[in-house]
Amino acid sequence: MLTREQFLEYLRDALNHLYEPERLRRSPFAALFGVAERFDAASALQRILVDAIAALKPAAGEPHQSPAWQIYEPLFYRYVEQLSANEVADQLGIGTRHLRRWQSVAHEALADLLWQQFGLADRLVDARPENVHVSQPADSAGLLQELAWLKDASATSATDLAQTLPAVLDLAGKLAARYHVCLSSSQARDLPKVGVSAVALRQVLIHLLSVVIPRAAGGKVTLAADLLRWDVTVRVQCPQYPAGPRPPPDNEAENLNMACQLAELSGCRLTLAADARGFDARLTLPALEQIPVLAIDDSADALQLLGRFAAGSRYRLVGAQSPEQAFELAAKITPQVIVLDVMMPHVDGWEILGRLRQHPLTSDTPIIVCTILAQKDLAALLGASDFLRKPIIRSEFLAALDRQTAQRASTPS
Repeated sequence: MLTREQFLEYLRDALNHLYEPERLRRSPFAALFGVAERFDAASALQRILVDAIAALKPAAGEPHQSPAWQIYEPLFYRYVEQLSANEVADQLGIGTRHLRRWQSVAHEALADLLWQQFGLADRLVDARPENVHVSQPADSAGLLQELAWLKDASATSATDLAQTLPAVLDLAGKLAARYHVCLSSSQARDLPKVGVSAVALRQVLIHLLSVVIPRAAGGKVTLAADLLRWDVTVRVQCPQYPAGPRPPPDNEAENLNMACQLAELSGCRLTLAADARGFDARLTLPALEQIPVLAIDDSADALQLLGRFAAGSRYRLVGAQSPEQAFELAAKITPQVIVLDVMMPHVDGWEILGRLRQHPLTSDTPIIVCTILAQKDLAALLGASDFLRKPIIRSEFLAALDRQTAQRASTPS
């Protein structure tokens, strides 16, 4: 029988050698997937893996901050496109350690897909030690389907922790009083709102507190919220249980599993360090972007790409595909930076640049000309603050935005 860990090991090996026929031909996956006896076993296995990755691509219109993209993009760029880990991290705007975490989740998702596709349930066994019991819901698939609305809710949410955390503390306070636990909290000043459903956030924290408070009977539990670059962290801690190590209650694993599932569905990250001696849970929430940027381009694909570049940064990108829409949005969002493509089939981008410089709403707004044309000097003469020559990469785009926002912040109003 094949264990889950062995299956994942075979998967990682096949992905790392996706374009090496001899290695793929010897892969245990060739037999598992029924292609070992084919003359084109290597190419058949390669197609299976590439098609499985493609099947994980989110549907059109899926928000670019969705966890679904965090599964698909590391697999696509790292293995199908064969980019290095550093190149993928730069493309996605994350660190290499962060990328490894995303890849780990992506490998699990791809393994689940292949497992189901080839009906391997009867051939795989759980490699978990016998003395470790993890409670699973009776109908995990049904539960995930029931909670799927959290993805959409989180994509449009703007949750204020100053309102949400007191409600959590009020609920947990009753449980803390029962177990004589001192429940204290701290919150950094001026935290931004977070892009997570308030309902989901409350439930995640309640599930975590339901685990740690009974364990910490007679002791102290802390809940702290702080800003970490462009994320907000909420940490629940009891470094050492007063009564020392004790066996876990029957519902502890179920509560922790539910907290993890809710966090994942909501687009946040939960890191747990919990054992018989103490408890430390860190919930990382995406802070909503604070700096509005207006991008003007008649190509929806180009705007979507720039939106993906801005995701996870301090910038909130809003796209306009016409001059009329651009000025309408400028009045609504008061952009701190404007990105303009002057090479558009049906619109004179240079004329738009002139109009932006003359309009009272945008006359002082930094404008970055982003175009395939080699016209840096002309752009500067006509009032552009910066210039990017297409094609561009994410780091160049964010660096240009950083330059303009820093310069604007240092300029007396």
